Amino acid sequence: MTTLSSRFRMSLVAVSAVTLAALVPVSAKAQDASKAYTLAEVDTKPSLASMSSFQRIVAEGYPEDMRRRRLGGIAELAFVVDASGKVEPSSVEIVDATQPAFGEAAKRALLQTGFNPGKVSGSAVRTKVSLPIVYKAQ
Repeated sequence: MTTLSSRFRMSLVAVSAVTLAALVPVSAKAQDASKAYTLAEVDTKPSLASMSSFQRIVAEGYPEDMRRRRLGGIAELAFVVDASGKVEPSSVEIVDATQPAFGEAAKRALLQTGFNPGKVSGSAVRTKVSLPIVYKAQ
């Protein structure tokens, strides 16, 4: 059960948020479609559309030679997620990998993965992302 004072506080917060949004200049609301924002610049960070799907794609792409030898490793990728949640293929860079095969496998997996895009002022934007992918030998 909500008390009158807590309902009043919630209403006040809602009114304050609306007032603050109205004070933002129009130019600040418009987003540059070509700019790739950093994680520090977005209000909402990009996220995997489906963690379970991503894990399945990574597992299926585990380099066969590494699997046979029971070798694990890590690959770190840097890339841009576009405003629709797709990875821009030309932006994918293997920053580091314990084995080159893990870097290439991680890149292939990433290009099959969907994301929820980053957002600025409620609008989806291109966002720079760095993602480590861990391969565990089993």
